[in-house]
Amino acid sequence: MESRKISTDGSQEPIPPLKPGQWNVYRPEDIMRWGVQRFLNEVCAKEPFQIPDLGFNEEENKRMDEILRQEREASNNGI
Repeated sequence: MESRKISTDGSQEPIPPLKPGQWNVYRPEDIMRWGVQRFLNEVCAKEPFQIPDLGFNEEENKRMDEILRQEREASNNGI
């Protein structure tokens, strides 16, 4: 296993940015060293993301809503 030296103050250390289209993994000890709030401020989205139009028509949307409603009811009933 690789041994990494952890400094006590990572406040000036750059945080690697997220890479779109790739898996992004941050080690818990790195996040703690950088500071959780600083990490969230730098890495997390600042605005809600927009869900793209997937091309479903109104009938397909209604069917999906009904399926989701049925699944919620089933899970609430312990099925």
